[in-house]
Amino acid sequence: MARYALGIDGGGSKCDAALMAEDGELVGWGRGGPTHIHYDPPDVISASYVDAITGALARVQGGELWAVGHLPEGAPREAVLAHNKLIRHIPAAEEDTAFASAQEQWGLVILAGTGSFVHGRTSEGRELHFGGHGPLLGDYGSAYAVGLLGLRAAFAAHWTEKRRTTLARAIPAALSVAHLRAVFDLVYVKGIGRRQIAALARTVDSEAGHGDTVAIRCLHRAADELAEVAADLIGELRIRDLSFPVIGVGGVARRSQIWWDRVCRRLSDVAPHMRPVVPPIVPAVGAALLGLREMGVDWTASRISRAEETASHFTPDSD
Repeated sequence: MARYALGIDGGGSKCDAALMAEDGELVGWGRGGPTHIHYDPPDVISASYVDAITGALARVQGGELWAVGHLPEGAPREAVLAHNKLIRHIPAAEEDTAFASAQEQWGLVILAGTGSFVHGRTSEGRELHFGGHGPLLGDYGSAYAVGLLGLRAAFAAHWTEKRRTTLARAIPAALSVAHLRAVFDLVYVKGIGRRQIAALARTVDSEAGHGDTVAIRCLHRAADELAEVAADLIGELRIRDLSFPVIGVGGVARRSQIWWDRVCRRLSDVAPHMRPVVPPIVPAVGAALLGLREMGVDWTASRISRAEETASHFTPDSD
């Protein structure tokens, strides 16, 4: 009977699922909606997992399955059992799938998506986790932080010449309204949420890429905040003088070169031997690799290459 690994990665804006064969080939992919328990009702979260899982399993019927990641009871687990025989479910944290995505055992994980955190692991197994406390108490340097900085910059664009920014036009356009007055109503009357504000990080990054100095400052400010958190963690783990990977995952880390370069520049001042890594595969695929390992399948160079090659055909550009 064929054996497959199902990697599941739920987050604040989306849920991804990746199905991998024993040779490393990605044979299925699915995406659902948000899965954050503090922002979404249980039925929405359950439907998000079901959409991702059924999408990943759509092309394969039957076989043994090793599932890695969060797999809730109820409809999500039933969606798995409807397609395959579930042999084992292995819970895995976001930092575990990030390390797997980079094929690293220890170092630093910087996750900057809708939210953010920094996780460190030493070669001896000591671990620290900073951040992950949401938009009011954390989310340093995240897409939400970038989007909020962009919103504030847009509303200050008319104050002085140095504050002039194309964000004053770009942000209303991104929110499908005509002007900043309508943005004000969206924020304070209709109450757009964390995900909608986080989505504006793309707009900030786009304007920065076109040379807007205020947008660039927004990205740098957000990057500096998360880099400071990472520097604190590096100090607490006492790994400043070691060579270790700094693994960037999440939409901001993967998409914004300006943001990522700034983070790496700041951290190189603290830990000059650190090695920046943005994995070519997303965490759901990393989770599937962990599933292969649970099967007893080695991560050979050919399997990793196959995973990277086939993942590029399945996974969306946006993550």
